[in-house]
Amino acid sequence: MKIKSILPIHIGGTIASAESKTGFRPKLCFEDLLGKIDRGLTGDRNIAPAQSPFGEFGIDSASMQIPHIQKIAGTIWNNYDNHDAFIVTHGTDTLAYTASMLAFMLKGIQKPVIVTGAQKTLEDDKSDVVGNLEIALLAASTSNCGVWVVFNGKVIKAVRATKINIGVDCLDAFASNVMDEIPISNFQLNDYSVNRGQSETFSTKVSEALDIYCLTHTTDPVLLKNYLDNSNIRVLIVLIYGMSGHREELMEVLSHWANDNETIVIAKTHSPYGSTDLSKYELGVKALQMGILSSLDMTMESVYAKSCILLARNGDPREFSRQFYANFCDELDEVGVQKFMKKAAFWLAAS
Repeated sequence: MKIKSILPIHIGGTIASAESKTGFRPKLCFEDLLGKIDRGLTGDRNIAPAQSPFGEFGIDSASMQIPHIQKIAGTIWNNYDNHDAFIVTHGTDTLAYTASMLAFMLKGIQKPVIVTGAQKTLEDDKSDVVGNLEIALLAASTSNCGVWVVFNGKVIKAVRATKINIGVDCLDAFASNVMDEIPISNFQLNDYSVNRGQSETFSTKVSEALDIYCLTHTTDPVLLKNYLDNSNIRVLIVLIYGMSGHREELMEVLSHWANDNETIVIAKTHSPYGSTDLSKYELGVKALQMGILSSLDMTMESVYAKSCILLARNGDPREFSRQFYANFCDELDEVGVQKFMKKAAFWLAAS
């Protein structure tokens, strides 16, 4: 596909940061970054003037909230007909959350959206700013539609990307939770499109009535109950150790809250890899029978993004649960879902 135009959307973060009296902060516009790129890469591409929805230099990614992500999606949608690909430069702390949310908001998108950033600023030794931006330009020049994270020479589906390193001594910030990273050389030669031929259903409608809660050895059931009783959330994502749910008294608190308030509890393992399947171990089966959902092979970022989207569509727990196990943009392994549903049906029938 001949690229007519690539639209950069400059959000900020480390890729845009430089030293100041109060520490590194966004101080570089997209044109500052583009000036560092090999002219052989930029000369034969029509790179449009960057859109900077949060000011010329952008913001620190730790400041990102859902309205910011909605504005990024809206910027893509409002400029969709005028460009063939989009590059989003973003801070790494929340990059995977933004990328995953964009994948659901831009479901069915028939053009590439490439999200990238950097672990080290342009001023740092061994900076990865230029390298990541150059690879992002190469990825945006393909016909691989969908939302992608590009980092450290590899391409990852947005809904499969999770941050694995904060970047003190490592440039490899992101990995796929199912370990299917694509080298840029392969991405340029082959069709990896996520949404090829699908209908485009763009929507930035989300709900913020959800939270993430980490369960530990010392989590007090009374404090957990007080937190839930004094919140207005409709979905709670609980971090557990593996596939065994958690202590039964904690699961009972969660189950009672969900049943009494028609709310939803989703279990997600701390591990970035593997599937959170509550149908295997006894404690997990008990949690499953209490109505707690398994996040299966979704990343934390995609569980969160998907829940925001589904909750805005329909707050009914049964409908939410049904759609939660549907595959929207490759965030779920459909064969794994079928196996889980079969086992879950057996255990639920036995309860």
